[in-house]
Amino acid sequence: MKPTTTTTLTLDKESINPEDLSMGTLQRELNLQKKPPIVLAKLMNLLEAKRQRKGLGWSRAWNKYGLNVFRAHIHDFNEDRDYFDGVKNILEHLGQEIPPDYRDFVKDLQADPLRMAFTFYHNNWSENEQYEGLTISMGRKLPDDRTKRDRIDMILEDRRVDGKVDGKVDRIRIYICPWDRYKNDKAHFLYESKDLGEREFDIAQALYGTCLEKYQAWKDIEERQWSHWSVKYIDYFGPRVFIPQGTSFS
Repeated sequence: MKPTTTTTLTLDKESINPEDLSMGTLQRELNLQKKPPIVLAKLMNLLEAKRQRKGLGWSRAWNKYGLNVFRAHIHDFNEDRDYFDGVKNILEHLGQEIPPDYRDFVKDLQADPLRMAFTFYHNNWSENEQYEGLTISMGRKLPDDRTKRDRIDMILEDRRVDGKVDGKVDRIRIYICPWDRYKNDKAHFLYESKDLGEREFDIAQALYGTCLEKYQAWKDIEERQWSHWSVKYIDYFGPRVFIPQGTSFS
């Protein structure tokens, strides 16, 4: 069923017609546009900047700043094994490209029964290119300081060309970030590719396809939605300023 109400979404001229969004997605986009008073928003963003500098909580600069995060889902490792099998396949495919000490960290985190995971869905406008995509973020709280996190972030993105996306992965980034490396000088391992080989594309696209299927299955399930009171105030959470034609997140 298509929404029949008029909207006040502010999108660029090459975006999808808002009438083509599902009712739930359209309502979410409209709700995200309702910003709080400017003073509260400025204070919250100052607080968030301080948290970023200290590395507190779930945030890392690469999966927040420069992005427009419009939805996030919570994972259950028992239910979402196919999802994380895809993550494991990509990490194993990289093999020797990951330094040995980071490889050990990856194996340890993936086997930790206390690990947590979320998927954040975003638009990205960087290097004069536009993308829509998602970040699969897996981590764990440190036992001696639960404000700190070990992290692995896998970012899959679909480039927008002539206002459109095609549902295929054009860029992949993977950040491997043990807290003991990150805490002093923000050290981490980054793998990035915009020229995917055949095998790399196949396994990345298989995971992306799973992610897109789950997005559609979960987008209206309340228990899957991640939310926090701070979402209203922080700049990188909000409605999309562009929704590509052919979007995978309608």
